[in-house]
Amino acid sequence: MNISVFGLGKIGHTLATCLAAAGNRVIGVDPIPGLVNAINAGTFESTEPSVAERNAKAGPGAFIATLSADEAIASSDVSMVIVPTPSNTLGGFSLRYVLNAIRTMGEGIRKKDTRHTVSVVSTVLPGASERYIIPALEAASGRKVGNDLGYCYNPSFIALGDVVKGFEHPDYVLIGEADAASGDAMAAVHQSMLQNDTPIARMQPIEAEIAKIASNTHETMRVAFANMLFGLCSEVPGADVDRITGALAYRMGQRFFKGAVPYGGPCWPRDNRALAVFMDAIGVPSNMPRTIDVCNDEHGRYILRKVLETTDRDETVGLLGLAYKPGTNVVERAFALDLARWLEADGRRVVAWDPLAMNDAKIYLNGTATYAATPEGCLRASKTVVIVNPLRELEAIDWRAASRATVMDPWRCLSAAAADKVGKYVAMGHGNGEAMRQWKAEDLGEKLRLLNS
Repeated sequence: MNISVFGLGKIGHTLATCLAAAGNRVIGVDPIPGLVNAINAGTFESTEPSVAERNAKAGPGAFIATLSADEAIASSDVSMVIVPTPSNTLGGFSLRYVLNAIRTMGEGIRKKDTRHTVSVVSTVLPGASERYIIPALEAASGRKVGNDLGYCYNPSFIALGDVVKGFEHPDYVLIGEADAASGDAMAAVHQSMLQNDTPIARMQPIEAEIAKIASNTHETMRVAFANMLFGLCSEVPGADVDRITGALAYRMGQRFFKGAVPYGGPCWPRDNRALAVFMDAIGVPSNMPRTIDVCNDEHGRYILRKVLETTDRDETVGLLGLAYKPGTNVVERAFALDLARWLEADGRRVVAWDPLAMNDAKIYLNGTATYAATPEGCLRASKTVVIVNPLRELEAIDWRAASRATVMDPWRCLSAAAADKVGKYVAMGHGNGEAMRQWKAEDLGEKLRLLNS
């Protein structure tokens, strides 16, 4: 197939590469000349795993880039728009980049005499396609969506650091189609990439718009629920959050169901809020998405309180992991950054290490923390260490460097062999079993008496 991809950021570039590796002819469009030149010269290096292998599989000329929307439209039959939709001041999603791309694409389509299908991948609010995007496309192209102009809303379900998997092995493909022919075209695009027997859910664009942000809100609800159990089990002697979530997962599923640190990143917090403001606008109670965010914020403060209880003013706290998740340099809404600011405000010194995200964190933290050149350096400098992210590099660390430190592990991810080398290992989410008898006899007994009187 001949496909153009408008927007060659982390996700758009990976999408274009996966499409080319699947045997399609792909032309990418981006307004940054340096990026376009680097892609065409073969010198651009993505931070996403497996992209280099997909580039090699695609071979020379399968994926080229251009600054010209007209060139891309003329060379393709299907165009995919994957540009930013940043949050605006009211909590919704700005369409300014999407509409700019749509208008330039429409001008190119106007010059063609063959059918062209446009697919918007970027996350938008419900109703955006029908109210704003399709009218802009029709006005710019001089056509009506139907026989010679196709439209789909076709969002992706990906995670930074694992984008290739999200395109080639997704749980499902979501297509909001303006008409059946448009849906058929986008289904064929995805089937060319898919490496498994993936279901394809086809529906109206507004239904797909709701499904996209509803999916992220449901996932944050699962994280918040597991984190509630984390706090509960931390305070109940003998309780183990992993045993409880493991049992519940038989009915509730395992995905995003591990008690640990608060969620963050570029999608989850903002999608919750966007769903809430949309529900407010149409007169539907929005307590659920708002409450999920409140619970997430409270859980972050709970972990802060546990760290403060373990440390004194002027002590150094080490943070392992600064990105919002392992395997990426993205620090947007990353819990580690909040934790660093809170600790510094409460008189603790913060030293941090992350294999990918330290340069980006420095911009956001602006002097709040110092940064260790190695993880061992972070351990040696700290009296207490918090494993904020379950980094892939943890097992390669020489944990003897923390022989005099307390290591707090909200993920319970450190191996027994590594934990044996540190001064004190605290598997957060596990109540202190040694305190059970006293707790039952004193504290719990009085609380239960009042609850049952």
